[in-house]
Amino acid sequence: MILVTGPTGCVGKAVVDRLTSSGYTVKCLWHWGHEHRVPARVALTGGDVRNLDSLRLAMMEDEIEAVIHLASIRRETATDKFEDVHVLGTRNIVEAVKQAQIKRLIVVSAIGAEGRSAVPFLRSIGKAEEVVRSSGLNYTILKSAVVYGDGDWLTTWLDGLATEIPFVMPIPHRGDTKLQPIWVGDLAACVERSLRTRSTFRQIVPVGGPQALTLAEIAQLTMRANGCSRRLMRVHTRFTQHFVNLVARCRGALTPSEVEALSYNRTTEIGGVYRIFGFAPAKMQTKLAHLSPNREVPPPNVRFSWMNN
Repeated sequence: MILVTGPTGCVGKAVVDRLTSSGYTVKCLWHWGHEHRVPARVALTGGDVRNLDSLRLAMMEDEIEAVIHLASIRRETATDKFEDVHVLGTRNIVEAVKQAQIKRLIVVSAIGAEGRSAVPFLRSIGKAEEVVRSSGLNYTILKSAVVYGDGDWLTTWLDGLATEIPFVMPIPHRGDTKLQPIWVGDLAACVERSLRTRSTFRQIVPVGGPQALTLAEIAQLTMRANGCSRRLMRVHTRFTQHFVNLVARCRGALTPSEVEALSYNRTTEIGGVYRIFGFAPAKMQTKLAHLSPNREVPPPNVRFSWMNN
């Protein structure tokens, strides 16, 4: 059985679907009181990565062969802090894995995540990586390029800009930032193949899509997918705060820190996924059906009601 933390996010849903489709028995750590669509063919256990006892219970109840740690937050709130969820949460995962004598730990991180990063989100993810690297466990850290797919932050934000601002589509940092988007289904395939790919054991493995695209190029692909036609308005980096204020009401609006983080290029080896995992990831223009104006409405969410806090 595979235990997955963070199973309700964009990446988590794709990973759970990939694992169950590949025949794995999956157990999901379901955050207490959160409301999401329940995946099919999985076992559920309530918990929180910040609560070590809930992790011990989740890992001791069944014979867990591996843990896939995906739980994270993109924004801080009064109750959810980067240091608590990412750093303390990862320490708790490592401790619980050791106590349960589980053989394998796979973590999804991000290209650009470093313990000394100026971006708080990336800095906390980088610190979490350090916890895993020094754990002594048989780990794999997948340092992912920016992820796109149903429920992602990048194309959701760009889709909001394209549909809610008339005539133009403003893009920060002149649209020159280079990213290497990877489709969430391909990242999920990398996670699943890491379970049995020995070359990834005790390694940090960067993964990205097959193209290095500028933010402007990604915006144009987004508009093509959602059927909007807007003229790109390239906003210089010095006007970042003005840009943030301009688009603050758009669906999926980013915080000033998130927009600032988009000034950094985040790319890795083209062809790395094929070299390590044996398949070629999809080009972005072929995997944007989730932006179609004719897409199906998802089923309603379900609250996981078992509370134990």
